[in-house]
Formats: sequence, structure tokens, C-alpha cells
Amino acid sequence: MFRISHSIRLKIAIIVFLSTVLTIVISWSISTHFIEQFYVTHTTNSLIKTYKSCNEFFMIEGNVRALEEEEIISLYGYVDNPVSASIYVIDPEDFRVFTSVKLNEKTAIGIQALIQSYDMSEFYNSETKYKIVKNKVQPSEANDYKGGSFYDLIGVLDNGFSIILRAPVESSNESSLFMARLFMSISAGILLIEILIVLYVSNMFSRPIIEMSRVAKRMSSLDFSAKINVRSHDEIGTLGESMNELSGKLEDSIRELKNANLELSNDIREKEHIEEMRSEFLSHVSHELKTPLAIIQGYAEGIKSGVADDPETMQYYCDVISDEASKMNALVMKLINLNQLETGDDISIEHFDVTALISETIKNSSILLQDTRTSITFDETEPEYVWADSFMIEEVITNYLSNAIHHVSDDGDIRVWYEKKDGVLRVNVYNDGNNISDEDLEKIFIKFYKTDPARTREYGGSGIGLSIVAAIMHAHNKDFGVYNTEGGVVFYFELDIVNDV
Repeated sequence: MFRISHSIRLKIAIIVFLSTVLTIVISWSISTHFIEQFYVTHTTNSLIKTYKSCNEFFMIEGNVRALEEEEIISLYGYVDNPVSASIYVIDPEDFRVFTSVKLNEKTAIGIQALIQSYDMSEFYNSETKYKIVKNKVQPSEANDYKGGSFYDLIGVLDNGFSIILRAPVESSNESSLFMARLFMSISAGILLIEILIVLYVSNMFSRPIIEMSRVAKRMSSLDFSAKINVRSHDEIGTLGESMNELSGKLEDSIRELKNANLELSNDIREKEHIEEMRSEFLSHVSHELKTPLAIIQGYAEGIKSGVADDPETMQYYCDVISDEASKMNALVMKLINLNQLETGDDISIEHFDVTALISETIKNSSILLQDTRTSITFDETEPEYVWADSFMIEEVITNYLSNAIHHVSDDGDIRVWYEKKDGVLRVNVYNDGNNISDEDLEKIFIKFYKTDPARTREYGGSGIGLSIVAAIMHAHNKDFGVYNTEGGVVFYFELDIVNDV
């Protein structure tokens, strides 16, 4: 998770805040100067305006006579006075003062002294007939003024009267200070509002970026389930749609890659399995053929070297060679048959009586039980017609019976019986020999697999019979198997009673 100090929202807020503060400071510095200058200019222009208004007023003789006769007590309200300046108009002949404010004797003397301090003749010869100066008056009991700084307009009117217009500097300073404070208050309010707006706007823009960062982190962990909720149609929305599209394409690509890897792994395992089967097959075949070949070679060398020098011995050697060759031929034929079954040769489905087939097979196998007290019990007498390849099913029955005969216990019993269910006939072959281990039960139908190699070698078993059974039943697409029961083992296979083709 990003740290607060690295937040885009905070950076934007800080940048905008500092920019705004800098702008306000610069604006305040500039405006303070211009506000003060504005009030100085405004005061001087107002004094000039008042001067002109007084000039117009005193040019009217009736106004002057009304003042002299005290019909007009004060100039206040008779002349234009924007800045409420104190107006003093002096008659140079008798130094009578006409004013806009209450005037006492001391004040009049002070005004007269101020007029006398100027050379008024210079105004008569000047174009403007006045000038504006800034005076600082100290507090004194000689006049009513408490002291302070003033803007004074001193000059003469067109009728020859002297004039003094006095506006206090403090009023302009106070106005300037008020405006500066007002400006700062407004600026502070604007700054606060702007900060809130910036925080809201920056949060609005940074939220989708934070969400994109979260989704991108999940994508880096190969989790493509998270999607960005696109709410805008601007650049950020376009980026979100692009990330969603990228996530989908990456998910599809990884899925395809996983499927390809799985297929490749399966192909590799299948190839390894085939290679193992091939190696195992060659090993088993070579092992099965090695013994008869060695016997044949040994007896053939005996005949060649003259060991069999009488007809009886010669005949024995030949019989052994012929017997071993027959075993080899039988093994090769079984392998050919198994290969044909496993490569998917067509089977010939027919409708036949399996009871008759089993009975005939038991009869043919009885010769193997002549020297033992083992019996084969088959109590089924009613015909049972099934759909299958009768030749192949005979091979299955023969292999099951042969396996039972070779593994039944001494004086044991072999039984064959049926089970019917849902249009399927199950043929069971039981022998009361030893149980088969769980490990062997899983492998017993594999080619060349022998649960007891020593015993199998005694009767010449090759380990192919049960694998032929498996191939035949796979070709029929029917169930088969083996399981242990109390006192023995049961092999079974199933056939259709009703043709469902």
C-alpha cells in the first residue's frame, strides 16, 4: 500500500495550496501598494473637485453676500465635498473666513496664519491657481486641531479669495487598512474553500487510480477476477477499460497456456507410459522366449554332438524340442491375438447360447483335472442367449477356467454361475484357492503380470491370458474383474441379454 507522503491526492493539494498562497501574497503586496496609491489619488482628485465647486459657488455674488450677511452660516451642503474636507475660504481684504465647519477665534487665527505663511502671489500667476501639499500639524492649544497629518489644497479662487481644503491622512489610511483587511479575510475564505474543493477533486481523480493500482497488484499475482469499475469517459476511464481488456486477454492467454501445458504433460506421460510398456513388453517377451530357446538350443547341440546316440534318446530330444517350439508358437499366437484385440479389430456380434458354450468349454478343460480331485460345478441348465462374439467369449471362459484350475487349492472346488440384472448377464468363475493381495488385484489383468511367478512357471503360464480377457471385454465395452471372497477368488465378466444396438 502506498504511503500518505506519496499520495497523488496530497501532492495535488499541497501544490495547489502553495500556488494559491503565493498568488494571494503577491496579490496582497501589489494591491496594498495600489490601494494606498488609489486613496492618495482619490483624495487629491476629490480636493480638486471640491476646489472647483467652491470656485463656482464664490463666483456668484449673491452667495458671497448671503455669507457676509450670515444668511448662509456654513458652506456644508452648498459645495461638492466627496471626502468631507474642511473648507476654509478667506477674504483677503478683511481676512474673514467662510468655512464648512464650526469655526472659533483660535481656529480662524490659525487659518489666517497658514495663509500668511504662503506667498499667495505665486498662485495668481500659476495656471492651476492651487497646489496640494501634505502637512503634519503638531498638537497645540493655539488652535482646535489635535495634530496629525493632512492633505492641504492651498490656492486662490477666481474672485481673489484664498482657499484652504484640508482632508486628514488618517481617513485614507484607515480606508486603505480596512480594504487590506477585507482583502485578506476574503482571500483566507477563498483559500479555505479552494482547499476543500481541491481535496474533493483530487480525491475524485485519485480514487480510480488507487483502484487501478489495487487491480494491477492482483493482476501481478495472476488474479484476473478483479475488474475496474469504469465510471467516466475521460482518459482515466479509457485507461480503466484498457486494463480490463488487458486482464481478460491475459486470463485467456494463461488459460490457453495452462491447457497447452496440460496437454503437453499428458502427451509426455502417455509417451513415457507407452515407452515403459514397450520396454516392459520386450523384457517380458524376451524372458518368456529365453527359456524355451535355451532348451531348444541345448537339446539341438546334444543331437549335433552325438549325445543322443540311440533312437530312444534321439526321439526324446526331438520331443522336447518340438514341445518347446510349440510353447513358443502358442506364446507368439497369443501375442498376435492380443495385438489384434488392442488395435481395435472388428468383433462379430451374434446371438448365441452362452450356457452351451460354457458347458462345452468345461468339458474340454476337464482333461486338466484328471490327475486331481478338483471338480468344476456348473448348475446352469437353461439356455441363456447373449449378444457377443462367441469366439472371443469362448477365449474369455477358457482363460478364466485355466486360471482357476492352476490356482485352485488341492481337492478344491471350481464353480461357475450366473447373475442377472437389468438385461445384463454376469458370469462368475470361482476357485477356492488363496486370496489375491490388494496390490495384485490392481495389476492382475496387465500383460505378463504374474502373482506367483514360480507357480506360473510350473504350468507354463505366460501371464498373457488375463490381459487377453481384458482386451476382449474392452472390445465389447462390458464390465469384468476379480474380487476376493471367503475361502477363494471370483473372476467375472458381463454380457448383454438384450441387444441394445
